[in-house]
Amino acid sequence: MAYTLTLKLARESRGLSQTELAVQSGVSQATLSKYEKGRAPISETQLASIAKILNYPTSLFSMEIQPLRDDTLCYRKRKTMSVRDVNMIESKIAILNNSIDELLQSIELPELSFQHIEVTSKMRPEEIAFKIREWLKLPPGPIDNFINVLERNGVLVANLRMESAEKFDGLSMLTSTNSPIIWLNSEMPNDRKRFTLAHELGHIIMHLRSEDMTKSDEEKDVEANAFAEEFLLPRNQCYDDFFNLKYSDLWLKKMYWKVSKAFIIRRAGAIGSISSRTKEYLQITLGRNGERKAETGSVYLDMPTAIKKMVNLHLTELEYTIDELSDVLGISVGDINQDLLYNKRPNLNKIFLFNS
Repeated sequence: MAYTLTLKLARESRGLSQTELAVQSGVSQATLSKYEKGRAPISETQLASIAKILNYPTSLFSMEIQPLRDDTLCYRKRKTMSVRDVNMIESKIAILNNSIDELLQSIELPELSFQHIEVTSKMRPEEIAFKIREWLKLPPGPIDNFINVLERNGVLVANLRMESAEKFDGLSMLTSTNSPIIWLNSEMPNDRKRFTLAHELGHIIMHLRSEDMTKSDEEKDVEANAFAEEFLLPRNQCYDDFFNLKYSDLWLKKMYWKVSKAFIIRRAGAIGSISSRTKEYLQITLGRNGERKAETGSVYLDMPTAIKKMVNLHLTELEYTIDELSDVLGISVGDINQDLLYNKRPNLNKIFLFNS
């Protein structure tokens, strides 16, 4: 039995329209539409052909995978993306989340340590970020091994390779087992990833488990941004450090705080370390030097390890072959390598390189 919703998710996850898949598979769009709506039976031969085109094992289509629900996730920059890109991202994540849920059946994660904190007039996002830094016992200065801090406290982090969806920064959500997971666009520079991680952590703490269903996505994003700004660049630590900030200071500040120059300028202006005139001058100079879209200087960010360890556990201690694991998870060997093990090598469907 092939689940029709899963067939649609598989197609959208590869960025294909019904028309495009129909052309490649030799099936009419009308018939394909009926397949996806469950109004026509699909033969094993036809299913195998479509699975090959979409680069999924046929086992995927026997799995009942539901689309992501808006009340279980938060986006960053969602409204600026095309419908096609949103569908591709959400469909791919729905399928990968199903794979991760399968892996979680054989391993225990650290319990989620971050408590839900509701934003109120007396507890603003900035105060919440300050309290979380204190609770984590983070030393003054930049947050080292940011991803490790999240994973040790029960938050999964996953890199998602989405080269065609440049406007996708990240997404936080709850899996079917209520484990929070942050999906990051792996193609982003690390300074942008770090802000996205802090932004999504804000969503996990303040919004994902909230019973307030009236707050708009825009309001949630404003609060998550305020949380991220204070979490990464605390006012009481940065006011003096950014005082009278000069353009020549930006490279060293970026290397130390591990955030973008543009963010440092915005933060310095917001906390009063520089005047609005100086802020405008620095932003203009950044643009004139061609650093608004691609800044110079790469900052450090550790890699996610929790999901990778789950995969390696199945391949070693549980003695699955890579092809068996592909069949169990319902994703290709290439997807395992790229999206769960983060191997960036050619011919991923033919070569599996084991990384510990």
